Amino acid sequence: MLGKESAVLADDETVVAPAPAFSKSVLKRFAVNVASLFSVQIANFLLPLLTVPYVVRIIGPERLGLLNFSLAYVTYFSLIINYGFDLAAVRAIAANRYDKEATSRIFSEVMAGKTILWGLSTIIFGVVTFSAPSFREHWLLHVCTYVTCISTVLSPFWVYQAMEDLGRVAMFNLLVKILFTGAIFLVIHQPDDYVWQNLVLSISQVLINAIALGVAVKRFNIRFFWPSVTQLVARFKADATLFFSNVMITLYASSTVFFLGILSTAYAVGLYSAGTRLEGVALTFVTMALNQALFPIIANAFGKGREAGLKMVRTVFWPLLGGLGAVAVGLWLIAPWFIPFFFGEKFVEAIAVLRVVALLPLVIGMSNLLGIHTMLNLHMDRPFFVITAIGSVIGLGLNIFLIRHYGHLGAAWAWVGTEVYVLLAMGGFLLYKSREWTPETVVELDH
Repeated sequence: MLGKESAVLADDETVVAPAPAFSKSVLKRFAVNVASLFSVQIANFLLPLLTVPYVVRIIGPERLGLLNFSLAYVTYFSLIINYGFDLAAVRAIAANRYDKEATSRIFSEVMAGKTILWGLSTIIFGVVTFSAPSFREHWLLHVCTYVTCISTVLSPFWVYQAMEDLGRVAMFNLLVKILFTGAIFLVIHQPDDYVWQNLVLSISQVLINAIALGVAVKRFNIRFFWPSVTQLVARFKADATLFFSNVMITLYASSTVFFLGILSTAYAVGLYSAGTRLEGVALTFVTMALNQALFPIIANAFGKGREAGLKMVRTVFWPLLGGLGAVAVGLWLIAPWFIPFFFGEKFVEAIAVLRVVALLPLVIGMSNLLGIHTMLNLHMDRPFFVITAIGSVIGLGLNIFLIRHYGHLGAAWAWVGTEVYVLLAMGGFLLYKSREWTPETVVELDH
């Protein structure tokens, strides 16, 4: 279902002459994409300097915890809607980006699949939210947050990513931040207004994603048609492994707030959310500005042959390791100053949380390079799923044990411990598989 790139990567007999790791055109395109996305991350950091101190001093740690718990709850429905479409579609289009017919077919299958899954998710959301007392108590907040799932359906950023046109992604994301920032001052005036924060964010994302979708269809000359049942079934089957991998990743990487809200208090969720805020900005830069810019380039290299792709991975390994290491050290050093300044004295306990999670941009960034960029482009979807599935079990166990005994700080250690396992497992698996390749294609991670 993924087209010619599957055949090329699956055929070990195919010999492709290695291409330069980074040609001038690739370097220029990569630099522009990273610079564009970096500017968004600067905005992600600067704009909250206006809103977050204002909001948290009005609503306090407990209501901040409720906001973030609701976001964590709705994340599961966004996960269902996204399925495994985005990564698989980027991988497929990046290797055949000049095939307009294939691009339109893939686009149509993804959009139709997301629409169907949104309908299913809405039914599940309604049943769970209004039947469980703990969720029904804050039903208005959860409904306001769930509106963002409409933006998940509309989001076309995977198309821009595949086409390596991330400058527009940066622009659209910046517009979301500006709209959200301005609206916050209009709707948050007293503690009970906290509910409207997630609604403002949701509406901003829906509006911008709708515009971005229209621009993408016109710019890339994409034609939408409703796929046949056979095509949809084939798409769901083709992307099933990535979906279950994403489920496993969410269970250990994005469920900490949800578990903390269930096993502890909203106050603890508020402290944890404050402690992970700056780390979240840094991690978003890693996953968005680096991964989204790199993934289509590396996918395109793997489309030319395994050796070309592995050469690209080796080229970026050490610079990425050094850069992410510097980010981790910077987060650890800035924690005692950042938390009191940004959130106020009520959140000083969050300093320890930030220092624990400061390691995450380094660990997650490197595991993404080995997992998403390397294993998935080598079509090692099943081993990727197994590693993430084991990670979800480890994460679940660590969360239950550490949250019960150490609260918000235990939640931070549970996340870090799980991500370290994932990184070591992916690195170990690739080193093991490298023995089956020719000497020229060994991933020389130990040199």
